[in-house]
Amino acid sequence: MWKKRGRGKVRSLKAVSLRMLIPVGIALAGLAVFLLLGMRENRRLQNEYVEDTAGLYVGQINRDIAQINSELIYIQRLNKDIRALPSRLRPGDAEYYALLQSITEQNRILKIRYAEVQFFYVYEQDADVLLTDAGTVFADSIKTEVCDALIRTLKEHAGDGLNATSWTMVTTPENTYIISWYTQKQKTMGCVINLDTIFETLQQRIEKYEVVPFMQDAKGELHLPERVPEAYEAAIETGESGRNAQQLFSFPFGSVGNLWLYVVPGSGMLERLMVFQILFVLMLFVLLGICILMAYSYYGEIMRPMREFVEALDNTDEEQLLNQNGANNILELEFASVKFRTLLRKIQSLKIAIYEKELMEQRAELEYVQEQVRPHFLLNCLSVIHGMADERDEREIVEITEVLADYMRYVMRDSKNQRVIKDELNHIDSYVRMQKLRYGEDAFTYEVVLDGEVEDCLVPPLLLQTLVENAIVHGVSLDRRIDISLYITREQYEDGCYLYISVSDTGGGFSQETLQALENDTPIIYNGRRHVGLQNVRRRLELMYEGRGGITFSNMGENYGAVVEVHMPMAVEKSGS
Repeated sequence: MWKKRGRGKVRSLKAVSLRMLIPVGIALAGLAVFLLLGMRENRRLQNEYVEDTAGLYVGQINRDIAQINSELIYIQRLNKDIRALPSRLRPGDAEYYALLQSITEQNRILKIRYAEVQFFYVYEQDADVLLTDAGTVFADSIKTEVCDALIRTLKEHAGDGLNATSWTMVTTPENTYIISWYTQKQKTMGCVINLDTIFETLQQRIEKYEVVPFMQDAKGELHLPERVPEAYEAAIETGESGRNAQQLFSFPFGSVGNLWLYVVPGSGMLERLMVFQILFVLMLFVLLGICILMAYSYYGEIMRPMREFVEALDNTDEEQLLNQNGANNILELEFASVKFRTLLRKIQSLKIAIYEKELMEQRAELEYVQEQVRPHFLLNCLSVIHGMADERDEREIVEITEVLADYMRYVMRDSKNQRVIKDELNHIDSYVRMQKLRYGEDAFTYEVVLDGEVEDCLVPPLLLQTLVENAIVHGVSLDRRIDISLYITREQYEDGCYLYISVSDTGGGFSQETLQALENDTPIIYNGRRHVGLQNVRRRLELMYEGRGGITFSNMGENYGAVVEVHMPMAVEKSGS
């Protein structure tokens, strides 16, 4: 289960990079979308602010117009001074000065109550006299532009709509005015509003924004403020025809027409904020582009060299460095390549060592096998000899064939598995018995000394027999009796328990040439024969224990008493095996 989970988590470096880059790109794109939505919301808030502010002011003017309509009718019907105006009034009629002063004061009071009104007036049609808050204008008086336009309009329309207040727009070469009137019994009362005053008030009230107010009367004609730039005028005419809701706002203005408001693009406090938002969005897109470029550069500068490095691992026999041609200068990958090359050489050296070890094991095994005889043929021969000797009652031949058969069966067992010391000692007893039959009972003595519980310890097969055999073959002679001792004990060291095995004899000992050959691991030639038994023991110990086992050769005295000592890690036979 652990391997499956671990294998499921393995991803390529490219996939991991994309997994990290895609959320970043999505986050940046999402932030850009939110900023764009915020810009749209800012635009909506701006429009609401302009529309609400202008709507409040225009609503106030509409309420004032309704109030003015009521007051004009009320004053006309109840004011005695207006009704008392004579139909023939001349500048020299001093008896009417108090009456005229009273009407003038009334007009001034009304003007104070309605700030957008330029002046209130009373007009006597028959006398052709106009009374304003500034004084009286007779037919022969020098008239201002607005008064002249007002009198002409009243002469033309004052008789219309006798039961209600009328409103209209009058344009002069300099200004545009909104005029109202209510006529009763040849006497007209009304007010004059300068359209530029309304425009200026709107522009003042809508702070932090540049707006262009204009009027569209009932006839559909546009009335623009003074000094409007041509670009704005063209935008107004185009926008008004298309009803551009994002730049134009319309408000009903009494019965005169509609008051429009054109918001100049790019103006206002929120507009500046939107500029910053646009810049921030652009920065986000630039950042996103930089991320894409970095990802592309990351692939070219890192991913591609990494892929080439992985592909180069398949060519391990060539031992080529990743940046050998200088195409990719990445210090870390070059360092990893050098380390990998060093590791590769170590692996190759280890492979050679293992191969040589296998060759040595095979050679040692072959030499071991070559020293043995074919078991089936030899055992069959021994059975024949044993049967013939038993029929002729040759007791010594019967005994030696039985001992030799047991000896050969033990020798031909599996040579790779270690054997228990007590089994090895029983086998050596068989070998010693055969040698005594050969040399005689008094030719040598054989003694075994075991120190501690070591009988169940394991040793390489025929190791002890080889050591004892070497002592008998090279030490026993018919000239004198020798003593052979086998000593086995247990020793404790820091790195574990060891077996100490010693085989000594009282023969002639090792010659200097033999000791030197054993020390240098060179061939030993003795009596015209090559002897490899002790060297095979050393080789087997080195292969089996990898330096923890060893063998030494020495003499007890000069040319006297050979001693062979073996150290090897102690292993005990497992129960049931």
